[in-house]
Order: sequence, then structure tokens, then C-alpha cells
Amino acid sequence: MAKVEEEKITLSQVMGTENIEDFGNFDITIVRRVLAALARDEAIDIAHAEMLQQKTLYAADVIIEYIAKLVKTVGYLESKVSTVKNKVSLEYEKAGGAKTTVEMKKQAGECDPQVEELSMKLAKTKGAKVFLERKYEILIKAHHYYKDIASNQKKGIVSSNTTNNIGWE
Repeated sequence: MAKVEEEKITLSQVMGTENIEDFGNFDITIVRRVLAALARDEAIDIAHAEMLQQKTLYAADVIIEYIAKLVKTVGYLESKVSTVKNKVSLEYEKAGGAKTTVEMKKQAGECDPQVEELSMKLAKTKGAKVFLERKYEILIKAHHYYKDIASNQKKGIVSSNTTNNIGWE
């Protein structure tokens, strides 16, 4: 029997090669579908509860890749903001040759349009990261919820709880 070579997938392929990820185009369709299904599905037996566990883990896995890319982007943007701010501060000179104070240099760095633009990108990236982290938490809570249901059903315990109280939309 011939050995089949698997395609090599590197971490840089998964994480991307760009410093700033286009998080606005991350496809979270599967995550929203899973959350919507979990909101209306009840675990009626062990197999169903285990299937719901698998769905939550699949959606959580998708989110993990996106969060990792966002962490990379946040780190890059924070570094870039600091670098640009310091460069502008160091190069600032008051017009007319008047004395330039440290406070003036600091303010010049804070008010630079490029710093403002990078800071806005950073804020949006951090917002996207928080959004995905909260969705991830919901999925992990749901996974444990369904795991408990399956475990109790295996023990012969039938739950009287018929509503999902995990916290999704």
C-alpha cells in the first residue's frame, strides 16, 4: 500500500503573512449559524448532545484562528503607533525658530494625523478581538453545557431543564 503524502500546512499560512489582517472580511457565517442553531436546538439524546458539542468546538476553532490574527494585528499596530508618535515627537520643531519644549514635542506626536489613523485602526481591531473573544466564550460554555447533558444522560439522569440559558442571542 502506497503512503499518501499530506499537504504541508505551515503556521505562517494559517496566520497570514501580512502585518495587518483584514478582519472586516473574516467570515463568521459558520459561527453565527452554529449560535443560531444552538439557541433553538435542545439536546434530546446522547448522540444529539454530542453532535452539538462537536458543532460548538468547530465554531470555536474558527474563532481561534481569527483571534490569533487579531492579536498579531494589535501587536503590530501598537508598535507602529508608538514608533510614529516617537518619530514625530523627535522631529518636531516650533515654527520661527522659537524654543521647542518637551511638552510641545509630546503634543505633536499625539496630534499627528498618521498616529490618529493608526490609533483608529487599533481601536477597531481591539473591538473586533473583544467581539470574537465573547463569541468564543459563549461557544465554550455551550460545549460544556451539552457535555454535562450527555454525561447526565449516560448516567440515566433526565434533566427537567428545557430551555437554553447559556447566553447567546
